[in-house]
Amino acid sequence: MAVQPFDAGYADFRRTIVQTLLIYWRDPTWQHGALAPLIAVWLVWRQRSELVQMPLKSSYWGLSLLVVSAILYYAGFKANSFYFGVASIQLFLAGSVLWVFGWQYAHKLFFPWLILCFSWPLIFLEDTIAFRLRLVMVECASWVLNVLGVDTLVEGTSLVSAPDRESGRGAGDVFSLKVDGPCSGMRSLFALMMVSALFSYFRETSVRRRILLFATSIPLAVLANLVRLLILLAATAIFGQDFAVGNEEKEVSTFHFLSGIAVFVVALAGLEAIAGLMRIVWPVRILKEAS
Repeated sequence: MAVQPFDAGYADFRRTIVQTLLIYWRDPTWQHGALAPLIAVWLVWRQRSELVQMPLKSSYWGLSLLVVSAILYYAGFKANSFYFGVASIQLFLAGSVLWVFGWQYAHKLFFPWLILCFSWPLIFLEDTIAFRLRLVMVECASWVLNVLGVDTLVEGTSLVSAPDRESGRGAGDVFSLKVDGPCSGMRSLFALMMVSALFSYFRETSVRRRILLFATSIPLAVLANLVRLLILLAATAIFGQDFAVGNEEKEVSTFHFLSGIAVFVVALAGLEAIAGLMRIVWPVRILKEAS
């Protein structure tokens, strides 16, 4: 990963997988990936007392995964594909644990292995998911504002206040907010998914309950980003565009930057509320009896 030049992408020279990761981790959308390996190591470390007591039972299924991993790595090297390299590393780790330590270790280390998946930036999703999220954000924010009695128009991926003949205000005089890629929620989506995975793992004990709680992270991320957009629109109407969003000299205002905290506050509050509701509707004792 650190020595062998692997993928070139659209460049004229190859980079190692580590060099590619360091480049992508500078992007705010994928900065959380730098924490994933540290979290995975910590999750393994906190189980060290249990792991040392488990018997070693090597499995040849691990060797099969290592062979597939080697094939994927070679294919990624020849095709200049970073994602083939990512897949090969994940399979290599799984295969190594299975071959050397066995299924019990693999089962115990499965969650840290999943957390490690958040290390890898999935850049190809930005052009598809980010644009769709922008459209969803614009439509949802417009609907909420109109329901609240704030006449709002949608212009492409921008939200502007509707003209008011009585006051003589034109379109966009009260507020105007363009929902760019960063405001689509893409920057917080995968970070929130990683946080919700950790929250679900420590909050619940059943696999089914953990999966159900984690599945709510995507709609909660959309809801949390919607709240952030509404906060920005309200600040724009009250304090002005420069304060709430920024200007040409300062692309992102301090308020705009700090409003990102609202995304995580709303999402974590939502996760806690859903977890509490699950305990009422789906008590743990009922789950144990059913299983």
